[in-house]
Amino acid sequence: MPREERERRYVAEWLLATYPQGNYMTNVPLGPIPEEIIARHGLQAGARLFNPSRLRVDGVVWLPNLYLLVEAKIREPAHAIGQLLLYKALAEKTQDLPSYDGQPFRLTLVVPWSLDWIKQAVQAHNMDLQIFLPAWVEAYVRERQEYFTRAYRLSREEKMRLRRTFGLE
Repeated sequence: MPREERERRYVAEWLLATYPQGNYMTNVPLGPIPEEIIARHGLQAGARLFNPSRLRVDGVVWLPNLYLLVEAKIREPAHAIGQLLLYKALAEKTQDLPSYDGQPFRLTLVVPWSLDWIKQAVQAHNMDLQIFLPAWVEAYVRERQEYFTRAYRLSREEKMRLRRTFGLE
């Protein structure tokens, strides 16, 4: 079974819901491209060549007076807070940010819900916090919560037994 890209879907849906006019991009590479690569291949070709080595922010939004760096987490929001701080430092050195024209950076964390410590951490780092909870995320979280129950484990064992019985695995 292929891996579901839940967080990519999550950030894409939030961007579409929040900025229906567009002016955004997902999975954006960040960080400087070595000068020797730019000198040899040019900025665009050098960026394509170096992209596998670059970190990626979930999304960027370009507005006339602001440039948003967006990180979305369904689970483990603490990771995103640290990532956003790193991404801002990298964005300041990124030569090929889409539609960047010197706007100030603003960090945005998108989560399905927030505990007090998340709100405090976001506030302490002068970030924006956005709550976004589509129905499919609720269902996914419920499924994760049930995964470790005895009933779910027995059901999974039965499913696996049937797959083996019918030669499906």
